[in-house]
Amino acid sequence: MTNIHRPAPLDLSFPAEPTRLAEARRALRQWLAERAIGAEQAYNILVATDEACANAIEHGCRDRRDGSVRLRVSAESHYLRVTVRDNGHWKTPATKHDNYRGRGLTLMRNLMDQVNVQPTPGGTTVDMHTKLPEPARRSAGAHGLVAH
Repeated sequence: MTNIHRPAPLDLSFPAEPTRLAEARRALRQWLAERAIGAEQAYNILVATDEACANAIEHGCRDRRDGSVRLRVSAESHYLRVTVRDNGHWKTPATKHDNYRGRGLTLMRNLMDQVNVQPTPGGTTVDMHTKLPEPARRSAGAHGLVAH
């Protein structure tokens, strides 16, 4: 019988504090490097993920002392999936144009192939996907697929 295991996902939970973003970035950067994700794509993933985490902290958990963020990143067969969840509540985006703020979702959508935002009473989930180029697909398999 053959049992195939996917590469271990990155799974982090941390308090909704801006000071925790650096360690989340470091962990994600290392995880992407271990899977041979190219520099340009890794940069795009890092920026989009950092923006989603920062939004969860600043907006989703803005009025919660016990706010938390969960970051999960997994490599599937042809794509990479990033999920950021907070336990806060949705903040409706401002309708008034601000030259300095309010571009986070647009940025994420420009850097990733697909971005879905799902607000619920228990928190908001941002789910992002990006296609993996062939070398990264092979590397993701080589670093975590085990046949028994």
